[in-house]
Amino acid sequence: MNIIFKIIVIAMFASLTYAESKHKLIGNQLVIGINHYPIEQSWLKFIKDNEISGVIFISDAYRNADHVKNTIIKIKKVINHKMFFCIDQEGGKVNRIKENIIQVPAASIIAKTHTEKEAFQLYQKQAHELSAIGINVNFSPVLDIIDNDKNNVIGNRSFGNNYKVVFNYGKQVINASLMENVLPVIKHFPGHGYTYTDSHHVMPVHNNVIRLIKQDVIPFKKSIKLGSPAIMIAHILYPKLDKVYPASLSKEIVTNYLKNSLKFNGIIFSDDISMGAIKQHYSLTKAIQTSIEAGIHQVIVITSLEKLKEILNTIEIELTENRVLEQILKKNKLKLLQFK
Repeated sequence: MNIIFKIIVIAMFASLTYAESKHKLIGNQLVIGINHYPIEQSWLKFIKDNEISGVIFISDAYRNADHVKNTIIKIKKVINHKMFFCIDQEGGKVNRIKENIIQVPAASIIAKTHTEKEAFQLYQKQAHELSAIGINVNFSPVLDIIDNDKNNVIGNRSFGNNYKVVFNYGKQVINASLMENVLPVIKHFPGHGYTYTDSHHVMPVHNNVIRLIKQDVIPFKKSIKLGSPAIMIAHILYPKLDKVYPASLSKEIVTNYLKNSLKFNGIIFSDDISMGAIKQHYSLTKAIQTSIEAGIHQVIVITSLEKLKEILNTIEIELTENRVLEQILKKNKLKLLQFK
């Protein structure tokens, strides 16, 4: 009877250990949104137990740099793994941290009023202050070429309507960030400037493949040759490249085009997978799994703690049968260690 009991206990322990390891493997692919301050204990436990790869600070709860710094310190005290601490600090209206930190103007204003050298100095000061509070990833610069007056999504977030200007100023952000040990993430590949629909709500469609190849992609190609370490993929449908999936879920765009054709060997982030463009067509779990299978290393997902737990449990079940997905997750984990 004792032997049977021991076997049962061992089996139960093995099952729990297996589930825990799978959760950590999945958690290592996710960057989750934190929108409450002070950070709640339940979130700290979730981040630690599942080895969540990164957090992005959002909402007015993190408009103050001190709040960001305090939360990063708190997270670091409980975790046993390296993490990405991320922010959207582009400049202008997309400065998530608005207090106790330098406020950089919008990209379009920088390009009109600053020389490239002056821009570098400004962005280096910004990166220095971000690094000082613990931020090690900034989702910037925007390399979209603005060429549509109706495009309010990108608008003045773009450096201009000329790929040379966009690249030359984007390069200053990249180099300045790297100088201060902040990972710059170029976005939104392969180009969001020609569209006008807001992917936060619905799926934009980019039908002009000539414009895409001869203009939109150029700043990204040049930045890849420069050595950009990270890139964010857009939630946009490019029918000439993939008739079914938007870029963020497309193996044709992420793996075949970006990785194989353009020889990008850095970290690939999705845009927030819970945005309307994706949510209208896919469940969160399906979108996350498809984006990882497409070749994305880090999926940004901004949702509730309950939903995050549900996502981990659902993908864990999938991993029991999908060995290919499991191998992708393991490969991604090794890849990420090069950048953390």
